[in-house]
Amino acid sequence: MQELPTAFETADIEAWFRTYSPRLHGNPDDFYAYLLEQEPLCDVTGAGFWVVSRYEDVNRILKDPVFVREYRNALPEQQRQELPPPSEEWKPVGELLDNWMLFRDPPAHTRLRRLVSHAFLPRSMERLEPRVRAVAEYLADEMAEASRPDLIASFAFPLPVIVIAELLGVPSEDRELFKAWSRVFAGVLEGGERPAGFAQQAKQAAEEISAYFRDLIAERKAAPREDMISELIAAHEQGERLTEQELVATCVLMLVAGHETTVNLIGNSVYCLLRHPDQLARLLARPELAASAVEEALRFESPVRMTSRLAAADYAIGGRTIRQGQSVNVILGAANRDPAQFERPNVFDVARTPNRHLAFASGPHFCLGAPLARMEGELALSALLSRFPRMRLADAEPNWHPSLLFRGLATLPLYL
Repeated sequence: MQELPTAFETADIEAWFRTYSPRLHGNPDDFYAYLLEQEPLCDVTGAGFWVVSRYEDVNRILKDPVFVREYRNALPEQQRQELPPPSEEWKPVGELLDNWMLFRDPPAHTRLRRLVSHAFLPRSMERLEPRVRAVAEYLADEMAEASRPDLIASFAFPLPVIVIAELLGVPSEDRELFKAWSRVFAGVLEGGERPAGFAQQAKQAAEEISAYFRDLIAERKAAPREDMISELIAAHEQGERLTEQELVATCVLMLVAGHETTVNLIGNSVYCLLRHPDQLARLLARPELAASAVEEALRFESPVRMTSRLAAADYAIGGRTIRQGQSVNVILGAANRDPAQFERPNVFDVARTPNRHLAFASGPHFCLGAPLARMEGELALSALLSRFPRMRLADAEPNWHPSLLFRGLATLPLYL
């Protein structure tokens, strides 16, 4: 049995949500073990939220309709009427986030998800696969020109940007704009303490990206193409009850969600393999394990650490009661290391089966883009390993993004 860490206390759980800590976030494995063994259902009373880490509990909360995303839906009717309007400073950001399916409940969530879901059906992925493979191979060839390339800047970042840009129908040459906007929205989603002036930066990014997509939508209305934006416009014009603001917000969500997490998935997959040379050798000997290796990387270094829900009614779980209106933070990274669900959870095994991880969450908000992310991850590994079977890490220590919410590398320099 794994020796339990002793250097943590309940106060560390609250600290997890306040500001980035190399001790807690940079190398979270011991903290996850502490949560699972000592505080699997933790009521952080002073902060007003719960933290849930065991796989069974996390999966249950994500699937149960009692737990909602919209704050007003967790409140009694009287309190809903008393909610204050959003501040002017955050209004442009709120107008986008309030129309993201990610933060909506049925029936709005169901409607928005249905409109976009066809883009990620198996036949759509089959049509996209040759293009993703070609982009991955092209970027791998470009990497070969550098003596010490950074995988993130040279490969993991541009691949999903090019792919999601083509899916939406936006110019991939605008990817530096997308990078800046995506990082700001990642900060918006983070929570915790924010630097001075961040609200103004977020407001500007929200206004810029909204204007960008409004212009693009106007272009597609005049001259439709075979892309997602044109299809969403067609649905809007055929009476699918998609408002102009929902159309803009959905485009922004596809760009941000389709980029940030996939960069992390690709970078984390390569990092895990290079840190586990026995598994790298195994994959090189059996390339057909690429898809399984991606699943294991998703479990072992989950690109999104956690997500949250709100209780719309009192809820009994594990002998405790979560009260109506309370926030519940479910720690996906910890659930994916739960020994009750995964044999040898702290071992990276590219052939692990079964591997029912929660990296894409579960329930009605299961990641819509999971098929695309999986395909990009598999084709990325295949392109890199066939081109650079002897690649190795150039730095001894990983350079993780200082993020509370996401788990991903800022840089990953390699020797090829």
